[in-house]
Amino acid sequence: MLKPITLALLIVSSFPSVGLATWSVVAVDQRTGEVVIASATCVAQSRFAVGFSAKGLMDIQAVVVPGKGVAAAQASVDRTRTNQELIHNQIENGTDPTEIIRMLQEDPEIARRQFGIVDLRGRHAGYSGAGNGAVSLHSTGQVAGEPIFYAIQGNILAAETVVDEAVFALQVASGSLTDRVMAAMEAADTNGGDRRCDCNTEPRPEAPCNGKTAHVAYILQAHADDTSGDTFNNGDYKMYLSATDEDIRPSENANPVKTLRMRYDAWMANQGR
Repeated sequence: MLKPITLALLIVSSFPSVGLATWSVVAVDQRTGEVVIASATCVAQSRFAVGFSAKGLMDIQAVVVPGKGVAAAQASVDRTRTNQELIHNQIENGTDPTEIIRMLQEDPEIARRQFGIVDLRGRHAGYSGAGNGAVSLHSTGQVAGEPIFYAIQGNILAAETVVDEAVFALQVASGSLTDRVMAAMEAADTNGGDRRCDCNTEPRPEAPCNGKTAHVAYILQAHADDTSGDTFNNGDYKMYLSATDEDIRPSENANPVKTLRMRYDAWMANQGR
């Protein structure tokens, strides 16, 4: 008789996976108990409802367990959400991220997946399948001298420096955990981000455009006492900000990472600190 995990992951193989080239940053701070995830992609906002049955990038990718951990599930993302639910449940149960990655190996489409998982015990693991579009890589670790742990990953990137420079930015940035994650997102963007789009790629918002490397970007922060929802990422969290090709205003920037920075700064000035 098949184990429940094996059976669930076999079901995944009956659904075609859909490419979700992207980069993401997941991080936790043991001192504050907060977990953060941020990401960006050249997938246009309109494609999520049709291709992924999702409201947007966060809806299909982020796995959030307040007070315990956070993860990103990307590349040829699992539209059934079986992998995402497995990760969520195992973080909730206190399973080591390395063991969660081992469990995910039972997925027949594992070679086309990418994951980054971090928990508040300071454990972290990443996986980049051999079938992902180049450049694909991940990096996990701890900020030197700080109780901050991270996983940064991406696929179909402009270069390996997208991840390498994001790691460096996270390490050297000052301020809160979200400040560090925003710095990492900006470093990834500056170094080419997702290689499939630029300022001339449709859709093009009616706004100035500077170095565009994505159509969509977001950042999410959950405190330890935030409530979880009934799925792997629909709880009541401290902060969720996004910028997409559909909602960028003329006074902002067609590069969603730059607009995300503008919205983040405004949010922090109003209520964040």
